[in-house]
Amino acid sequence: MEKNKISALVVDDSPLMRKIIADILNASGKVTVLDTAQNGQIALQKIEALNPDVITLDVDMPVMDGFTCLKSIMENKPRPVVMLSGLTQEGALLTIRCLEAGAFDFVSKPLGGLSKDIEKVASEIIEKVIEAFNNKHRIALKKLTLKREPALETVKPIISPEKKNLMARPAASVSSCIVGIGISTGGPVALRQVIPMLPPDFPATVLVQHMPDTFTKAFAGRLNSESQVEVKEAEDGDLIKVGRVLVAPGNFHMRVKKDRGFLKVSLSKEDPVSGHRPSVDVLFKSLAEEVGAKTVAVLMTGMGRDGATGLGLIRQAGGHTLAQDETSCTVFGMPKVAIKENAACEVVHLSKITSRLLSLTNQK
Repeated sequence: MEKNKISALVVDDSPLMRKIIADILNASGKVTVLDTAQNGQIALQKIEALNPDVITLDVDMPVMDGFTCLKSIMENKPRPVVMLSGLTQEGALLTIRCLEAGAFDFVSKPLGGLSKDIEKVASEIIEKVIEAFNNKHRIALKKLTLKREPALETVKPIISPEKKNLMARPAASVSSCIVGIGISTGGPVALRQVIPMLPPDFPATVLVQHMPDTFTKAFAGRLNSESQVEVKEAEDGDLIKVGRVLVAPGNFHMRVKKDRGFLKVSLSKEDPVSGHRPSVDVLFKSLAEEVGAKTVAVLMTGMGRDGATGLGLIRQAGGHTLAQDETSCTVFGMPKVAIKENAACEVVHLSKITSRLLSLTNQK
């Protein structure tokens, strides 16, 4: 293998997809694919023999699926893993579980493997494999952190989903405190240490997690099942309510807007902003304009700079802004830019974000 190149193992049950992914990575000039494997069982053997830097891992495979394989990797040979998932609801839910179990990130497979979107997917695969390698030192740290934390799989919501749906949740007025959250790579793990800890009467919250459509619904449903607040994928015109977290749907921008004394969300398919749709900057800009000083916003783990500009606008409007600190981020990208641009009033460790949100919203 050439010196300074990232070594990778490609795992997928489709021979065509194995070839496509290997060709994409090899053509990047920055990654060398050491070998491929057609299922999780063979992958574990090849990881032992080849010791690759990064693994791309299909979610749905025979013999041993990606989730089972991932759990074994994280327990025995922890290293960065980028999942590849089909665009089904079942595949989306399993992908969310993989992210919670320690996968660095995921890429949605092009339909049939040879879709017109292959070039976009190609750049995404390369970017995420390189970013995974660049953050490999955090994998071992994350494993230690997860071992020290109580097992989140056992956390049960105090209020059942059925009762949550029947609860009277007052709509947020234009004078209400609103919480905004922006997050990307590492989000599903990080948010499980924040959202399930919020009380059922927590102020209305709007959230952008960078994810494709299909995945955001599964993601919101998963969080909802573990939380006292209601977590749902936003629909155009949804009322922003106390005790509710609205998640921007994949492929849609989400804004907050005033409507007859109350606040609603507005969805649109305008061009991506800061490289994303949904974009944190779009949401945060609307909070700065519509809610202003009554906003409490936090920008969390993720690559790139989406949300940094919007966080600065909220601060300028008198809102209180937080950025997640470097040590607790999976990728210290978005918060790093926000801190550099003086957009954050505070820099906070992940373990302290919930308590700061509770304290700050009580003051608004």
